[in-house]
Amino acid sequence: MADFKDLKNAAARWNAFAGLVVLVLMMSVAATSGAPLHFSISPEAEEVYSYERQRCDWRSIPDSPARAYRRRDGSVALIAAHFRNRVLEGPNFAELRPDCSIVSQGEESADPSAYDDRFWVQSLIPLGDDRVLGLASQEFSGLRHDELCAKGPNNPKCWYLSIVGLEANERDFAFKLLPRNRRLIAGSNKPFDTGINAAGFLTLSNTVLDGDYAYFIAWTEDAAEPGKRGNCLFRAPRSDLVAGWRMMSDGRFVLPPDPYPPSGQEPIQAKCDRLGSGDITGKIRSLVWLEAKNVWLVVWSTRANDTGGVYYATSPDLRNWSSATLLAPFDPPWGTTERRIYYDYPSIIDHDSQSPVFQSAGNTFHLYMTRFNWQSKRPTMNRDLVRFKVVLDR
Repeated sequence: MADFKDLKNAAARWNAFAGLVVLVLMMSVAATSGAPLHFSISPEAEEVYSYERQRCDWRSIPDSPARAYRRRDGSVALIAAHFRNRVLEGPNFAELRPDCSIVSQGEESADPSAYDDRFWVQSLIPLGDDRVLGLASQEFSGLRHDELCAKGPNNPKCWYLSIVGLEANERDFAFKLLPRNRRLIAGSNKPFDTGINAAGFLTLSNTVLDGDYAYFIAWTEDAAEPGKRGNCLFRAPRSDLVAGWRMMSDGRFVLPPDPYPPSGQEPIQAKCDRLGSGDITGKIRSLVWLEAKNVWLVVWSTRANDTGGVYYATSPDLRNWSSATLLAPFDPPWGTTERRIYYDYPSIIDHDSQSPVFQSAGNTFHLYMTRFNWQSKRPTMNRDLVRFKVVLDR
């Protein structure tokens, strides 16, 4: 059983070999409910998508955590979304191949209240009748639109963020934004202005179903308490997966922020409870039910105590979380200028999960990640989607 010092040493070895196979078995331990978790992670990456061999064009990159969906015929669709959203599909996980069709793309509207600039589909929810609800990270950037915001080192970033709803058929995954009056899931606490650096909800986990409700976790730049930035819990009844979303605030679920409500209604302002005890400092990317331990498991990328990697925490109820623990020292690309291999956008997928959206994990599952191939130059578009086998030892 490795301790934190061992993991830091492992991180240094991984960095030194720039992503080559390391002949060690990495282990991770966390104490939850008095019972430590022990994970073994294969050091060898299996390629799911290769930018050099399989790209459709220069922008064909995995730019979000991988999400998988099992169709009614048993075939698998997988999306690791870009703002030009494409799908990998196949009869099973071993035979996934990219479909070069751009199945969904925002209109890049210059109206921030339209919520139709660029979006990344990051959550998949079965609706029945072969329909799929998609929840997406929608990014309005004033820098892309003339006469709104000027680029420059001392100018605001004009980054205005929201979570929006879309719908598609499970066969083609051609997501279309819901009508404007049903589109917004969560926005900012204030209308867009040119002095904004970053406001609203940036990204979200996959959605899970538990009892009468569906849940996801989203990262906000300005609505969490304490600290403004952090992860927040959302819930909707199964009977209303479009308009029923509420976020946890002071332990209860309230309407999320909406700065541009339908005509005649007042804007909605609200704060949400920041999840974790303060050490969940990164954007939660993946949420699964760990069947063997009867706990929820989340993962994210960050740097903590000088160690970059994928960290995780567990919870019995989605509200109370264990301390953050290093799962694997896969260094993220931000916060450094070195030229080497990096990893980000972690996602847990158990290929044998009985859930159509793979919301549960057994004793063996895969950690999917985007690999940044920046050994000779950075930044570049050269990114692969890879996966590592993970075993829950006990």
